[in-house]
Amino acid sequence: MIDGGLSQLIQRYLPHFDWQRIESSAIASGVPDLNGCYNGVEVWLELKQTGAWALDIRPAQIGWAEKRVRHGGRVFMAVRRHCFAGPRKPAVDELHLFGGHQVRDLSAWGLKSDAPRLGIWIGRPANWNWKEIETILLKCKCCLESADSVA
Repeated sequence: MIDGGLSQLIQRYLPHFDWQRIESSAIASGVPDLNGCYNGVEVWLELKQTGAWALDIRPAQIGWAEKRVRHGGRVFMAVRRHCFAGPRKPAVDELHLFGGHQVRDLSAWGLKSDAPRLGIWIGRPANWNWKEIETILLKCKCCLESADSVA
């Protein structure tokens, strides 16, 4: 589960979207993992998992997100920070949601980036506020307002 099971969780908790899992590594480099549409609003989600703070984001993913945002697309990065308790660390299960215009900063700094989160939800996925997540995906103006800043 390279995406921490986020694809299945999003499809399960936001079932009224028409979701399409994108398996495009051989066809188009950088295309996000999940595309969804609801009431005429289309969203793209890049899904990541980390047990710490660093994120593995390829240059093609940065380029794709920035180009789509520049053209008014709704692109998001959902990151699940999930790790089990150990001798020197507590157990963690969090969802961090960012706008697509922040992908470059996230690539450089990971979750330690100063990039403002659109939301963070802590605890088991069943306890994440899925209605709030849906509202952000459908109504957040962050990608649209920052299209000029990516240019």
